[in-house]
Amino acid sequence: MPYTVITIAGTNGKGSTVALLESILTQAGYKVGTYTSPHLQQYNERIRINQVPVTDQLICDAFSRINHSRDAVSLTYFEFGTLAAIEIFFRQQCNIVILEVGLGGRLDAVNAIEPDIAFVSTVDFDHQDWLGDDLDSIALEKAGIYRNNKPAIYGDEPLINSIAEKVTEEALEFYQFAKDYNYRLRELQWDWLPADSSCFEPYYNLPLPALGGQIQLKNAANVLFILQLIRSQWPVTQAEIKQGLLTATLAGRFQILKTEPLVIADVAHNVQATRVLIKTLQELSVPGKWHIIVGMLKDKDIASVLPEFKTLAESWSIIELDTPRAMPAEAIRTIVKEQLGQGSEIHCFADFKQAYQHYNEYNNKLQTSGGYQNNLLVFGSFFTVSEALRFFGE
Repeated sequence: MPYTVITIAGTNGKGSTVALLESILTQAGYKVGTYTSPHLQQYNERIRINQVPVTDQLICDAFSRINHSRDAVSLTYFEFGTLAAIEIFFRQQCNIVILEVGLGGRLDAVNAIEPDIAFVSTVDFDHQDWLGDDLDSIALEKAGIYRNNKPAIYGDEPLINSIAEKVTEEALEFYQFAKDYNYRLRELQWDWLPADSSCFEPYYNLPLPALGGQIQLKNAANVLFILQLIRSQWPVTQAEIKQGLLTATLAGRFQILKTEPLVIADVAHNVQATRVLIKTLQELSVPGKWHIIVGMLKDKDIASVLPEFKTLAESWSIIELDTPRAMPAEAIRTIVKEQLGQGSEIHCFADFKQAYQHYNEYNNKLQTSGGYQNNLLVFGSFFTVSEALRFFGE
């Protein structure tokens, strides 16, 4: 490849890792191509250069060239998009390309591209129909992006057994968060600390990342280690790191859409992501209770995700999603009633707009009576958050 390829897989934390890495490398002046999925509002969001979605024309031209070259070869939607991204990054002469795995790793389309560095953020239960019913099987699918002649990183702890066995059997050049590097929080600053300071350079007095929640310190620590591994070819200064941390953005991940009352959107849709989301909400320590607008897909573990909100949510609005993959709102309502008890106020709506109007009317009554307005959390799926973003965009 004419550019350095960094491939990123994992159950949760992929998007934040990509956003932080993309932001810092862009601040350093490199031409950075980024391929992610899914998109929230426009397909162009999937293919970016220096944090900016590429134009319709670039995408259409790439699709046309691929269609002309493939002859009778059948390509899936994701394979077509991946090839288009790789082709665009080549023609635009990118220095570094960041590829986010769509699902799993071993059989994902981006794994056809040989990575210079392969990173797995976390492993937890999601997409069991495709990846397996136990963590070892899921982890092995995600670790399928590792190569035995390139650095392989696991950005979490503890290490999953199947990954540990793969590292040993294939003699991988392997690194792990909390073993080879870590972070230290100091009030409103933090330090990045390598286990071996003779090989890697520590960073002190770094600003907190612009992305919300303390979990972002772990994501940022992982990113800084990736930067250490490529620093001989693509050096980055501490000033560029600081600026990149402060300017990173990621739509749909703990995204504040409104402040009075507080409205937050997050695409969390599995148990691990939900627990991180709740912890981040608790870190805010805002007054008032929480109303939740949720829509989810039927292949998600809804019965395990929703009970996580038992002590947080006062009321629920469940919406229909415009996709055949969606769980019907009434079916989700039944799960909420069974899991959270009969005391919760639960309503179903045809779309986000109706649900938000109901929430707004209820808050107006609270305000009239002199009480705190309820905060709003919108979560459960990229489809759910996409509806919210379109609504607030209008």
